[in-house]
Amino acid sequence: MNHRHSDMQQNGSGRRTAVIAIAAFALCSAVAAVRSRGFLEADAATHYLFARHAFAYPQYFVDVWGRPLCTALFALGARAGGLVGVRLTSLAVAIGCGVVAYALASGQGRRWPALALIFTLGQPLLFLHSFSELTELPFALLAGLALLAYQRKHWGWLAILAAMAPMGRPEGFCFLPLAAVALAAHRQWKWMVVLPMGLVAWDLAGCWLSEPPRGPWWRWLIDHWPYEAGSAYRPGPLLYLVAALPMLTGPLALPAMWIGMARGLGRMGGFFARHEDRMECLIAGGPLVVLVGHSLLSWRGMLSSNGELRYLLVAAPMWGILSGSGWEWIFSRLAWPRPASWAALAVVAPGLINFYWRVIPTPPPWPDAQRLVAWYHGSALREAYPRILTNHPGIYFYMDVSPADGRYVQPWTPEAVDHPPAGVLLLWDPIFAVYNADARRVASLQRVKQSGWIEDVVAERASHVNDEYPPDASWHLFRSPVDAQGQ
Repeated sequence: MNHRHSDMQQNGSGRRTAVIAIAAFALCSAVAAVRSRGFLEADAATHYLFARHAFAYPQYFVDVWGRPLCTALFALGARAGGLVGVRLTSLAVAIGCGVVAYALASGQGRRWPALALIFTLGQPLLFLHSFSELTELPFALLAGLALLAYQRKHWGWLAILAAMAPMGRPEGFCFLPLAAVALAAHRQWKWMVVLPMGLVAWDLAGCWLSEPPRGPWWRWLIDHWPYEAGSAYRPGPLLYLVAALPMLTGPLALPAMWIGMARGLGRMGGFFARHEDRMECLIAGGPLVVLVGHSLLSWRGMLSSNGELRYLLVAAPMWGILSGSGWEWIFSRLAWPRPASWAALAVVAPGLINFYWRVIPTPPPWPDAQRLVAWYHGSALREAYPRILTNHPGIYFYMDVSPADGRYVQPWTPEAVDHPPAGVLLLWDPIFAVYNADARRVASLQRVKQSGWIEDVVAERASHVNDEYPPDASWHLFRSPVDAQGQ
């Protein structure tokens, strides 16, 4: 009776701790979302542009690079509240990742499941992404929900979530064979038919919403897939992601994470016998596979992988569970009190570095692009060259136009670069015009010059506004040989 009473007290305390952690996280993230004017990465600006203009240009809902699942989710936030609306959507998704981690840890019989939530929300990189426009957290939530469905043997939900996974990120394609094996192992044959439905729907919607298909409807996704077998990026060090793990899990949580992973993989002997052991292996093995897989892709320069640490966030709930498991083991073995309080301190302490090296709130993005747009709007060239051809998201952001808006934009395609359309001003920069996961969106300066574009202005990017903006490379401005009036 006393043991049961103690468990009830612990469960009640754990839920209160979880609520307090969520409230504190939400407050800090919401303040950062409102006060931050910049983007964590350039990709975030592009995802925001897709979401902001998706209802006017429905082809963005099926865009391969934009990820249909993420574009649909963020489009609702963008329509309700613009940039802040998208960021608050990410905040809700991040909290969802923490709640899923709590539910998974509780289902595995953890003594303090609140630790999983604390160490999920306490991941430094997850906090930054909680007010971003990137795709890793929506996918992490979907992956966590799929694992939760498997834990609870909700086979229909597992099949549905696995079918949706490829629309969230490329890692989602790995879910389909894994889900098929799981359903087959449990003889849930009727749900197997659901697994390809996401890709079928994507193909059909792509044919309907985008330009006329170049082939059969079932080849639409294949024909529009932008990633090459090689990479536009240079190969990186093999162990870079391993060395950067403290920025993912938090430096004080990292030792506990390794302990938790070792404990989970240590249950491998019961993988085929007990569902609980199988879950422990999946929780530990999933993040490890993501870590090893992306390390190898970056090291070998394959599939346009840039070796970004944020790719590991696709397993965010599992990283949190592993850290919580290791923390629980340490405190239980040493009989230390207040594990949740010390866990909260461990995840908050690294944030103090922000007072010395400011990361939050993020400053305005690309001031050089902002000044270039202001120059263009006041220039006499605008009437003769009313459309812009560029691969720089900052130009679209400050013009507040869709990259597909034919009134103001000439979409960046190899054909447009190689055959200058009339009335177009090409803005070339040495970053976004050269480095891209899609080889079709890359154009060297020499290629532009050889295509007949007339170099009108070479405007040195303005030097730094303050010490946070170092001098950058130079823009090259070209006009097409024929203006809008055909002259």
